[in-house]
Amino acid sequence: MSSIGEFQKEQTANATVRWSLLGATAPGTATQSIVVPNCSFRIGRRPDMDLRIDSPVVSGSHAELFQSGGNLYVRDSGSTNGTFVDGIRITGDTLLSDGAALDVGDTGFRVVKHFHNATGPEAAALYKRTCSSQDVFNVVGRRSLSQLLNGGEALPCYQAIHCLKTGAVIGHEYLVRTALPGIETPGRLFEQARKAGREIELSKFCRAQGMQFSHLIPSCTPVFLNTHPMEPLLDVVVPHMLELQKQYSGRAMVLEVHEAADTEPGLIREARRRLAAVGIKLAFDDFGCGQARMRELISASTDYIKFDPSLLRELQQVSAEQLRLFTAIIRGIQGEGVIAVAEGVETEEMATMCREIGFDLVQGYLFSRPSIL
Repeated sequence: MSSIGEFQKEQTANATVRWSLLGATAPGTATQSIVVPNCSFRIGRRPDMDLRIDSPVVSGSHAELFQSGGNLYVRDSGSTNGTFVDGIRITGDTLLSDGAALDVGDTGFRVVKHFHNATGPEAAALYKRTCSSQDVFNVVGRRSLSQLLNGGEALPCYQAIHCLKTGAVIGHEYLVRTALPGIETPGRLFEQARKAGREIELSKFCRAQGMQFSHLIPSCTPVFLNTHPMEPLLDVVVPHMLELQKQYSGRAMVLEVHEAADTEPGLIREARRRLAAVGIKLAFDDFGCGQARMRELISASTDYIKFDPSLLRELQQVSAEQLRLFTAIIRGIQGEGVIAVAEGVETEEMATMCREIGFDLVQGYLFSRPSIL
């Protein structure tokens, strides 16, 4: 006589595998279970789709689900905003597992696998399965990211950069902030972009937003714009900056090269040459954090060097001799025409040390906090 466990295994083995999508097809509507048939199942905005989603972020024919060998697959149909599985944008036929998060544009579903002959409370529970709170947060964040990058706007947030001697404002760095749920902070925003494979798209969006709102700050001060380490400097960043310069020809700009970016000296020299031809200046950002970058410092000059806050905090603990050595380095780069900027200055003690070292500019909470204008 077989055991109950063996009987259950036999029942499962003989059962027909079925798949469904759990989610809401429009904001404010109830969550529903949508059975995926064995044949091709098309999702999109057009009325002739098997599952119609009325969203401007969803393409007319957006994605297709199909089954093979009891497994469920998804392929993107050349959509504008992409199809995502567990936060990653797919590029080919992709296997869907039970519980996977499937995002079609800005609409999210949970993939559910069940068996045709399942009965009782366990079968009913399959249709009631829902996202955990963290999953909901991620779905909301992904939708907000799609909304932001497809015609949305960030907030006009800038932090002033000051002359250390006079306190005068000499520039403003654009710092991306949004009011959209799930991506309210830069950390959450760029994490969602990383999961979606849209870091470069987001970085270009941020620079464009920084210039779009630049009329809110004095025209006499340059706008400092950031890069993402994944962006190819010559192929993506420099052409984008040249486009922005044509749009905002009356505004001075400074491009901050991320400390984790590829900063091979020849590449930096060529980027600086192209930017300088149209009046755009170059800065090394977060200097002293991560890579030593001494090779770039010696072989490829720049207009600004922004020293990382962690380095400045460490300088408060070093010996007088070590501090003199660092001061000599600052004097040396200033002798080459480079402007030295101290970042993250939050206390009077840090400001005093920066004055003793001889920094030109300063940025930090002690002088100005990031402000939404």
